[in-house]
Amino acid sequence: MTENEIKVLMKKYLNGTITREEESLLEAFDYKLLSKNHQNVFKNAQHKSGIGQKLAKGIQSSKTRNPFLHWGRIAASLILLMGLSYFLYNYTHQEIEVEPNIILTKSTDWGQKLNLVLADGTEVYLNSGSTIKFPKLFEADKRVVELDGEAFFDVAENPDKPFIIKSGEVETTVLGTSFNVNTYSESNQVAVTVATGKVKVASKEKQIFLMPNEQGVFDKQSKSISKKKIDIAALLHWKDGIIHFEDAELSEVLETLERWYGVTFEVDNENIGDCHLTASYNNERLSAVLESIVYAKKGISYEFLNSKKIQLRGKCTD
Repeated sequence: MTENEIKVLMKKYLNGTITREEESLLEAFDYKLLSKNHQNVFKNAQHKSGIGQKLAKGIQSSKTRNPFLHWGRIAASLILLMGLSYFLYNYTHQEIEVEPNIILTKSTDWGQKLNLVLADGTEVYLNSGSTIKFPKLFEADKRVVELDGEAFFDVAENPDKPFIIKSGEVETTVLGTSFNVNTYSESNQVAVTVATGKVKVASKEKQIFLMPNEQGVFDKQSKSISKKKIDIAALLHWKDGIIHFEDAELSEVLETLERWYGVTFEVDNENIGDCHLTASYNNERLSAVLESIVYAKKGISYEFLNSKKIQLRGKCTD
């Protein structure tokens, strides 16, 4: 039955003009309603009091118009009206219960990556070993997420709702642009690199604005923020499954490989970090990457101790 049909039947019921067939329909509907919502007939004490007043008026009206009305029917009407009051309270008054906004958390293990789209249409590419927290819906006057690790954001434009990434002591604010944030908790730096648009990077002490191909770096120890020009294309290779090293120390290379493939390296020579590497690997297996490194850098070798642990031996020379 529709809401209007129920209202008509209720009116007939209260003024005593309802037919037996109509009354049967109403009672059948009420039985189903109470069976489904017997624990939720009253929303609160105020609602209960209001329904009580309506019932009293309905009974008095029925007694006046039909003094021979049987009290058993009045008792039945109490149950009927309670169930129907629940229906009308929800649909006639269009009351909607708003659930508290839910905060979602998405994480990637080492060696994993994740692409996701937020409620506003913002695309996020989450790198290995990263965690992002965001609301299921952006309801306030700003869109706030929290990031630990590395992610690339392609932010949906909304001038009325700035998009803010919280990374420890640093906040990155945009309206609609694309950029990369590297904020691993074990790192001494937070790096924000802009691909398109304009980005504000701020700490308690300072703020800077970044344009495309500029990188802002917050030093966690000195609390300073600096910026420099950078090749954004090379930095964002990770998004497409490409590892790129540009004159990188081998210690940095190993750290990247650990995150990328979810492994750990044991090194028997601390000076191995003095060796540098320039190379690119496009979705290569780890064994292929290691073979390439030991071929290019004579004097070192590797051994898989198990599927997740690798021993690196020897002395690297450029």
